[in-house]
Amino acid sequence: MDIQSQTTMTRNAPPPSANLDGLSQLEVLIQLYEGSIQFLEHAATACEEGRVAEFKHWMQRGRRIIEEFQRTLDFSKGGEVPAQLNDLYAYMLDSLTQAGLTHDAEFIRRVVEQLQVLLDGWRGLNSPQATAFMEH
Repeated sequence: MDIQSQTTMTRNAPPPSANLDGLSQLEVLIQLYEGSIQFLEHAATACEEGRVAEFKHWMQRGRRIIEEFQRTLDFSKGGEVPAQLNDLYAYMLDSLTQAGLTHDAEFIRRVVEQLQVLLDGWRGLNSPQATAFMEH
């Protein structure tokens, strides 16, 4: 998986108040995952509390990041991983569409869980142990 292809979007949709100066592409990607999760958690809460305008606002913000993740996949690198991520992102976007149609926060929570798994994986690549391993 080419990290650069997943972080191309950083110029377009950084999380609010993100300071991207001096961050690696992987660190920016991690911040984008964190931002999407945060936005979708706000959307789920607003949905459950019946705050429709906020629900739509936060859904759109979280959705845009996932759409950009999908759009920037580089299918020429990473073997089957980009295709698998593409399918996962499509599933997430479909789930968010269902949440928008039904106002069922459970669809959003499932997407947040999936994003969290991916975030944990990216964070693992950013660990000192992984960095040392990749340098050898």
